Amino acid sequence: MNWPIGTGVFASLFILAGCSGSDKGSGQEGAPAMGQSQNFTPGCTRAPACGDCGSCVEQCFCAIQDTARCASICSPPPGTNPPSFPTTSPTTTPTTTPTSTPTSFPTTTPTTTPTTTPTTTPTTVPTTVPTTVPTTVPTTTPPAANTFEISTSKFDIPPGGEVYKCQNFRNPLGRDVAVVVTESFMAPGSHHMFVFNGTSYNADSGAVADCLGVEFHDYIHVAQRPDVQITYPPGIGRSYKGGEGLRVLAHYLNTSSSALSAQVTVRFTYVQPTDVQFLAAQMFLNQGRLIVGPGTSKHSSQFTVPYAIRMLNAVSHMHSRGTHFTATTNTGATIYDGSNWDEPEARAFDPALDIAAGSVITWACDYNNPTAQTLTFGESATQNEMCILNAVFYPTNPGANQGAPLDSNF
Repeated sequence: MNWPIGTGVFASLFILAGCSGSDKGSGQEGAPAMGQSQNFTPGCTRAPACGDCGSCVEQCFCAIQDTARCASICSPPPGTNPPSFPTTSPTTTPTTTPTSTPTSFPTTTPTTTPTTTPTTTPTTVPTTVPTTVPTTVPTTTPPAANTFEISTSKFDIPPGGEVYKCQNFRNPLGRDVAVVVTESFMAPGSHHMFVFNGTSYNADSGAVADCLGVEFHDYIHVAQRPDVQITYPPGIGRSYKGGEGLRVLAHYLNTSSSALSAQVTVRFTYVQPTDVQFLAAQMFLNQGRLIVGPGTSKHSSQFTVPYAIRMLNAVSHMHSRGTHFTATTNTGATIYDGSNWDEPEARAFDPALDIAAGSVITWACDYNNPTAQTLTFGESATQNEMCILNAVFYPTNPGANQGAPLDSNF
């Protein structure tokens, strides 16, 4: 479903430069952010300048200016543990202990694995146990054929500049698949990004171009942090049709005094459609006619769930006058509760949250508008407001409504 102009989610939040030692807030207290990579320095949110605290991807891009390369460095293959990138130096033969900790990012990943470790090869054993094959150690990683990546061209953001950049990508597979992991890597200065999927994007545009920040379509991935991974539970995935292309929309705001170089890389892991039983989809509940007058106020809307679903994650979206967000069901279940407008953390449900057919979801936003102006729905974080619940779910009935989004815009 395509929303008209003015209904884009996460349209124009302002990114805060540097580090923040405060808790950014989340859904429920202690609720983890679904798929959020943990390779970042605690308390840090953004690193527009090299040397500031930030995620592995932010630090890596500052060093080598290549998110595709940083994706390999900072994200392990599916099924393996994430590397603690800058903290531990390569543990291969401490004869040449790196005197300077890895501020210089490895341009070639440490392939100095013990080539012939057995200096005293056990000549009595090799006949029965093929232990002399440590060259094929990477047998723990899944086949690379089940992943693909897309990377935007690089673009610059001038000091104080705010940009929306889009780039289209042809489907590299040409057949239907089920996407089970999506992971995005954004260079420092990023605020949010979407990966839209649709037939109208199935051609390479070749480079990023200016686009509308309020553009919104069905999407297969969304992120508000430099490194975000979403992994679907076993048997669940997102449908990606052979005739659909991909469109990356990236929002960058440079609050620093120097120009920034930016790039976005997105990695997809997929399986055959028959390997999943359920297809997940987006839930996008928007108060598109929002009007916020001066002073304090509360605005709420309701949505009736048409069929039984299981919710996997949820996150809020407000602008700078928003002070509190809640989303609940009529049965008393809390979907989301948070007070952070600029970088809310997604709340993950494990196990998934069951919501019965006919349930009513109420989402509400509290505002404090100290100006004398009435604020309306729109993309500006200072001149407009928003109140949106964004979630991922799948229908509980394997035979109906699989992969169909649930959207509401009023």
